[in-house]
Amino acid sequence: MFTITVVIAAYNESQNIGSLTERLIQALDSIPDSSWKLIYVIEGNDGTIDLVREFASRRPEIEVYYNEQPSGLANAFRRGFDAVPSDTDFVVTMDADLNHQPEEIPRLLAATREFGADIVVGSRRLHGSSFEGAPLWKTAISRSVNRMTQVTMGLRVGDLTSGFRVYRASALRRIKFHNTGFAFLPEILVRAAALRMKIVEQPIVSYFGRLGNRRCA
Repeated sequence: MFTITVVIAAYNESQNIGSLTERLIQALDSIPDSSWKLIYVIEGNDGTIDLVREFASRRPEIEVYYNEQPSGLANAFRRGFDAVPSDTDFVVTMDADLNHQPEEIPRLLAATREFGADIVVGSRRLHGSSFEGAPLWKTAISRSVNRMTQVTMGLRVGDLTSGFRVYRASALRRIKFHNTGFAFLPEILVRAAALRMKIVEQPIVSYFGRLGNRRCA
């Protein structure tokens, strides 16, 4: 038996949060020999919090933290990471806007265990990946940012800005990041590499332009 905690930061995602939560529950319930917790860190005032609290009233596995004013993406995730139970084996992070597919969580978890990885990155840069609906300018900027960071930091990771990840909880607890915004994502990988952690990439299907507030890059 192993334990999974999913941490998701959501800002004004009322159009997506219902579908996301239903799909997460189904995906997590399907993983054999496991138990799970879902931690939402909700910010904004569009009613997302009310929808999540309704799910939490029916599923005790769901825990909710709320702040009306945005604190920055990294700060929201930091709050969620601080709430991860001490007995958690794996921590999953993903976007709240249906950019990432909950149904891929079991496969990424299996890869973490198969490869003995400290971090598995759901990558949009591998053979077998797809980034559907992304305009050419978006793809070009994302590739440029990733390439620049790879060269500067010497990291052999193709998708440094993907937020769809599985962390071994013991490894995540050792990583201290300082950014308050989106840059915390590559920062975590830089610090993990400095600690000689094993980082593995796996292909994912990602969608651009879904409903709700866009936060991915």
